[in-house]
Amino acid sequence: MTNAVYAMTVQALSGVVSERAAETMVRTVLRDQQLTPESVTAQDMQRVLSGPLLARLQSVMPRERAQMELRQLSMSMAARYPKAPTLFLEPAPEDRSAAAWATHADDSLTATGWGDVDLGADDFEFDDPEYTASAVKRHFRLDDPAEQEDLIQTLARVVGVQSVLVCRANGEVIKARSLRDSTALGGVVAATALLFQRRALQLLSVDLDGRTVCMRPLGAYCVAVVAGPQVNVGRLLVDLQQLQVVA
Repeated sequence: MTNAVYAMTVQALSGVVSERAAETMVRTVLRDQQLTPESVTAQDMQRVLSGPLLARLQSVMPRERAQMELRQLSMSMAARYPKAPTLFLEPAPEDRSAAAWATHADDSLTATGWGDVDLGADDFEFDDPEYTASAVKRHFRLDDPAEQEDLIQTLARVVGVQSVLVCRANGEVIKARSLRDSTALGGVVAATALLFQRRALQLLSVDLDGRTVCMRPLGAYCVAVVAGPQVNVGRLLVDLQQLQVVA
């Protein structure tokens, strides 16, 4: 049975290549290093990420993109396994590692901050305008705090994302991580949750104060994402559409 380090690596790579390609790539590199998916340690994987796997990923995408994706994975792994520090010593200009994301208390996310928000369905766009690449469905058990965190980290890897919030269907924020202050989002989440309750909507996206706010209902929960102007909104919407809840 594969271990958690291997699973974390494959899951992260599945966000940039297909799940099958991610598994094949990681298994091949581990085999070349005389390592196995069942016993590879976080220390081993950090060496693989910054060396053999980086070289292989650069063969299928631009070098800068490959470095960015693996650097972010390496930082996340270092945060989860403190005894396995990242070997990517030069930080990216806009590194969004797990360590950079601030955790906010639930009661700090209730203020609106954008003024009185009066949202209607006409304020949102419901299409996927840009991103047409194939995407892999991702399943999460959102009553599990660990899987809530996995969902947040998955969306945080999308370039341009600044905040990710996991909420109840009524808009109550239960977990959030952010590169920027997200205290202003609570009111927006609550207002948007009302739209989900009144209409059969699966995805919403709106521009507020120079940022894009996207939300997707997930059973008894919903996820909200705040992104800056550099985000590929089409890709973000497609990634949100692939999210599935495990009952």
